Amino acid sequence: MANTFGGEMRLRGSSGQAHILRAAVTMNPATTSSEAVRNQNGTNAYSYTPRAPSCELTLEDAGENFDDILRAGDQDIYIVEDFNNVSHVFVSGRITGDAQIDRSTGAVTGLMIQSDDYRRITG
Repeated sequence: MANTFGGEMRLRGSSGQAHILRAAVTMNPATTSSEAVRNQNGTNAYSYTPRAPSCELTLEDAGENFDDILRAGDQDIYIVEDFNNVSHVFVSGRITGDAQIDRSTGAVTGLMIQSDDYRRITG
């Protein structure tokens, strides 16, 4: 079976609030990041850092109050890929960042989802 990506996607929180996705959604589902650290003898050591699963968003400006969005409490946030029957759940997540609106295109950038856990559901 071939892997398929893209198509129409929807974003909503468990509070019921939905947002219009505009463009690419970049997922960072891992709860750890790693980095190579070079030792003086020429070998590598590896450092691991806990991190929040996250997702970079580009939304359409639909007149939302971004103060309310950024101050909302923890909730499960869902991104659903309609064409691929895949759901991404950011468990106990929040929308964070610095909302920037391009008034020539209506694109809202500078926002991301950060959560306690991430789950991918297929089917």
